[in-house]
Amino acid sequence: MTDTTSVNVNVSQLDLLSKLLDVTGLRHRVLAHNIANVNTPGFHKLNVAFEDALAREIGRGGQATLGNIKPNVTEDKVAPERADGNNVDIDIEMGNMDKNALLYNVYSQILASRIATMRSAISGR
Repeated sequence: MTDTTSVNVNVSQLDLLSKLLDVTGLRHRVLAHNIANVNTPGFHKLNVAFEDALAREIGRGGQATLGNIKPNVTEDKVAPERADGNNVDIDIEMGNMDKNALLYNVYSQILASRIATMRSAISGR
């Protein structure tokens, strides 16, 4: 592998990790919004869709267009509603919040590791 190819791969990895961090940040805000409205009559929870679109794009080999994939926030009209019309299940939302926080930590650690590797390569260590 040439040095130029290696740099391009690392840059695209950094872009992807940055995008994943942005999406997990958005998902955290959406989950917090759902949790805050757990007792609001008629409230329907919101979901963030991103990973399926990302997987489809990667399956097509679309390295150049990964930046064009945007997260989509949608209202969940499928989840069962309580008598007050609210469909937020606090246990599910808290579990999703924990999972999302774990993903954020993993993505940020991988990003920090990639940056440290690049710094090391640049400084010649």
